[in-house]
Amino acid sequence: MTQSISLKVPAELDHPLFFPEKETILEKEHYAGWSVSIPFEAFPYELLYYNDVESYTPWTKGAIHVKELLEKWKGIDTECSLLFSERKVGRTLGLMKQGIGLFLTAVFWMHGKPVLLSDFRLQIKSLNHIPVNLAERLSFILERPASFHSYRQLSELFREFEKQYVKFMIKNKNKKNV
Repeated sequence: MTQSISLKVPAELDHPLFFPEKETILEKEHYAGWSVSIPFEAFPYELLYYNDVESYTPWTKGAIHVKELLEKWKGIDTECSLLFSERKVGRTLGLMKQGIGLFLTAVFWMHGKPVLLSDFRLQIKSLNHIPVNLAERLSFILERPASFHSYRQLSELFREFEKQYVKFMIKNKNKKNV
């Protein structure tokens, strides 16, 4: 039996796109470990972490999990592409939210950090392995998440980030916990 817990959205994650409400509910047991079958929700591990609830901390082994996040994006990318080509823009917001969340998660986890949305522009500038002009490009995407131009920009960011990720993994292949 799983236990649902109600969590306040911490200041570190407070962003209206991901958390329009100030509270959210999670199944705590799902996040005691890592599984690719866990359905995507906006930053569940970080929600637990910032609320001081004991759970798995995937960013401590983030580079390993980034590959799985990139794979999840490929499915979302295909769906978004289809919806935009069929001019069903109204149905893309949920997928784009997932994609943006996956992208932010991948970037922060690869650097061994939990996602931090508050003042994300400043946080991103302190990271090394990121696409060019990431803060500005993400700001554009977050301002209009369901637009085709935002989708194209996010898709391109994922492509560029994947190259950064591969370089990072090659450079750090002999280090543990990468």
